[in-house]
Amino acid sequence: MKRMLAILPVLPLFLLAGCSSVPSLSGKTVNRMAGAFTSEITVTTADSESRAVLTRYGTESWSVCFTEPPALDGVQLDFLDAEVRASYKGLEFSVPQSAQALRTEIGELMTAVDSFASQTELDTHASDDLFVCEGELEVGSYTLAFAQDGTPVQFSLPAYGVVIGFEQFADDAGAVTTESTTIPKTYPVTDAPTEESTEAPT
Repeated sequence: MKRMLAILPVLPLFLLAGCSSVPSLSGKTVNRMAGAFTSEITVTTADSESRAVLTRYGTESWSVCFTEPPALDGVQLDFLDAEVRASYKGLEFSVPQSAQALRTEIGELMTAVDSFASQTELDTHASDDLFVCEGELEVGSYTLAFAQDGTPVQFSLPAYGVVIGFEQFADDAGAVTTESTTIPKTYPVTDAPTEESTEAPT
């Protein structure tokens, strides 16, 4: 009995030591959004939900192809520098009114990602088993949550009441790189004619 009483006060010390050995989720998280990538996204607001495929080709070079709602199914927005082009099955037109809010909301995500694209790691803190990165945009603060392997999970922008969820995230090599920028293949690229292209067909 005396031996048991002597052991009991030591047990809490072992329990505390066991808890302290659990690694913290705070610290650095690998930035898997630094390069080109493709991901399915769901844009959720208080009164709407939209789905699209988001592709990043490089800094200020993105595209978004909507799959839902039905009114926007197949509509693609291409972002290059400060210009935004809308198209449907190759036919270009002005950005539809129904996509204006989405253009702005997704554009803020693009701005945030481009702002830290040069960093290989991001400062994060733990929240519900996720790594959370916080930052500031002109419209206000944002949070970007990652899984432990650096895969993006959710982007939140309280100023717009919008949450963008990520699914099927994957690196993407479908980009044409030039010295000045990275241009998506969906953009018409005018190259200088070569000797072969200027020769008359025989």
